[in-house]
Amino acid sequence: MSIFIIVLFFAGSSLITPKITTVTENLIEHIVQDNLKSKENIIAFEFNQLNQFLEDSEKMINSSSAVSIPNLKSKLLFNSDLSVSNPNVSNSFVCFLDKKLNKDICFSKKNNTVYRHEIISWINTLKKNTKEVFLDSVVKSQGGVFNRKIVAEKLANGTIVIIGYDVDLLHFWKYYSEVYKGEGGYTVVTNAKGICILHPDTRYIGNPLPNFFKTFSITKVLKNSENINSYYQPDDKNILKEKAISTFLGIEVLRYYDAVKIGRNSLVVIVSFPVDIYLKESIVSIKKYFSWMTVFAFCAFMLLLAVSRTQLKKEFAENLIIVNEKEDLIRVNEKFQHENAVLQLSQLKKKMNPHFLFNSLNSLHVLIGSKPEVSQQFVLKLADVYRYLLEEREQHLVTVKKELEFLKQYIFLQEIRFSSSLNVSISCECEAKFLLKKIPFLSLETLVENAIKHNEITKQKPLYISIVIHETEIIVSNNYAPRKNKDQSSHHIGLDYLRNNYEYYQVDTFRTVIEDGAFKCYLPLLS
Repeated sequence: MSIFIIVLFFAGSSLITPKITTVTENLIEHIVQDNLKSKENIIAFEFNQLNQFLEDSEKMINSSSAVSIPNLKSKLLFNSDLSVSNPNVSNSFVCFLDKKLNKDICFSKKNNTVYRHEIISWINTLKKNTKEVFLDSVVKSQGGVFNRKIVAEKLANGTIVIIGYDVDLLHFWKYYSEVYKGEGGYTVVTNAKGICILHPDTRYIGNPLPNFFKTFSITKVLKNSENINSYYQPDDKNILKEKAISTFLGIEVLRYYDAVKIGRNSLVVIVSFPVDIYLKESIVSIKKYFSWMTVFAFCAFMLLLAVSRTQLKKEFAENLIIVNEKEDLIRVNEKFQHENAVLQLSQLKKKMNPHFLFNSLNSLHVLIGSKPEVSQQFVLKLADVYRYLLEEREQHLVTVKKELEFLKQYIFLQEIRFSSSLNVSISCECEAKFLLKKIPFLSLETLVENAIKHNEITKQKPLYISIVIHETEIIVSNNYAPRKNKDQSSHHIGLDYLRNNYEYYQVDTFRTVIEDGAFKCYLPLLS
């Protein structure tokens, strides 16, 4: 039976080999085009990242009608300094020209005398009637090659705003080649004038590449691309490709042409794939492997019984390991359920704290006789507090806004009880959108309650509690005056509840410290 199968296999292989060749060619073609698309997307992404400075600056200028010149200048300078945080951006600048062409120019923090001189000389050539100028060029300076982009626009009051930056193309190629080490061909990028921007041989960067555009002109490459989602994608039905001899590799390559849109300009992306490696060698290798498969088929068939016996023994041993692991998981799950039940019981006790209710009722009893109007507010806020406590919440998280609203009700009840001995301040040092971030349920109330329970509160030693909300965290602090002979174990129940919640969400920035006579707790905000 084995011999019959082998003979049948050889007979079939003679019929299948031509089909394999065709399928392999088509498959490699698809792989090459996918590789091409991947490289195009990378180029588009990286250059759009570099161009983001200009786009953001132009948006600021276009929306400057309601913004004063000093505010616009401050925003543009911040954006300019931010742009040079990218190591591929060598320098940037912002300039204001009034109607008399008086210059107010600020360069980025990277000091470069030659760059300053070149930019100032260029600005001096601007005419008074300039409304808008866009410059995208490749310049050689100080032994380097730079992609210089400059935009000049005139405001309604006649002021000309000029912004620009230089991308160090040699540094960018080093970064690009180190980060994107994918297999398959090499990438060349030129601007719309055919000037080389990226090339594995850095001698070509900054120079025209006429040899690349003998078959297909730059205009034809740009027209052959469709503008989709702000960048160019190739038309797969009419993709531009040619076979050529690569001066860089010295072998025949299959060269693909396409364009990507970067801001106002287009870049031409040329990816060259070695034909011998990607096509001929692949087909020969597949045929060779296919022949070896026929030789090994008989050996594999004879070894099948021995392998199956060994596999059965191995599976039996693995099944024993799996059974042991399941038992361990059952024990861990039981432990987790127990700990979870204890935590839920602790939360329930916290919600229905009789101590707080009794204190509140005592305060209400005093208010009814002395301040009936305040007692009515007290009852309503006490009802709101317990309504909030008894609400069901998934994952034990609430927004900062809701927690603050509840805390104000709770503080009102406590201030009635302690009068001027308790002082709580709440301040927000962030935008309102950050109040929609989340924190553990009752986290602020827990910290305020701990401060009240574990510190002395008298007229001579009032308690001061500060709650400051930042973009990433809330800082709750109080003057540290711990009561004598006070059981500290209850102090840790609330803090352990908060710590366990943050550990569950894998956040390790929750912490408490005692410094400068104050107890501080840092609550991270969760998205």
